[in-house]
Amino acid sequence: MVLTGLCCLLMGGCEPENPDPAPVPAMTGELVEHYNLILAGQYGPARVRLRQRIDTAPGDGRAHFLMGLAHHHERAYSKAVPWFERALAADPPYPPAAHFLGWAFYHAGDANKSQAAFERHLQLDPNEGDTHFGLGVLALERGDLDDADAFFENAIALQRSNPDRRGGVAKSLARRSEVLEQRGDVAGAVSMLAEAVSMEPDLHEALYRQARLLRRLGRDDEATATEAAANDAKARVESSDGRPR
Repeated sequence: MVLTGLCCLLMGGCEPENPDPAPVPAMTGELVEHYNLILAGQYGPARVRLRQRIDTAPGDGRAHFLMGLAHHHERAYSKAVPWFERALAADPPYPPAAHFLGWAFYHAGDANKSQAAFERHLQLDPNEGDTHFGLGVLALERGDLDDADAFFENAIALQRSNPDRRGGVAKSLARRSEVLEQRGDVAGAVSMLAEAVSMEPDLHEALYRQARLLRRLGRDDEATATEAAANDAKARVESSDGRPR
């Protein structure tokens, strides 16, 4: 997930390109404090406070969403699913829950439900680039190169003008390069990977792929340098306990 984009969704502070998106109830009051606890990695305390909120306001989809988000950040995706579903079933529903439900189902290994959740989110917000990216990943994994290419193109176009979405553009470029490679355009895939890692140097998996493809093209010196960069990037990511997606 793109953290800046998530902040926009939560706080209602970003103007969407689509003139008629589903309204997103803004986070207010104590819910902002609970969200900040999640960002700080204080998942247990956040859930205690959210449980109290849900007990007093059981129909508040925002609180259910944040409960799911706390599990999601812990990578307890199966535990996150029912909370995101409750957030969507609330009145009013909390639309970003459909986006995160798609990722939760994806990481839990249920591609069909992931697809349905992402599609539902596009009905609510057609211009969320990371949802297009998610659908592109699913299409790529089932071997539908045309759909994958279209979704990745959408993800890139929708996010490229936003400096806070550089990471989203980078990962979309990296995955789209797989489409080019499978279509036989190895040189094009290398160029696309180079653009991706220029935007997000910590995409170590993209760097390793770039090195492998450079060797296929006989560009061994470049491949060796790219492998070294990949090793450095992997070490940075592991030391920060982060994971580009």
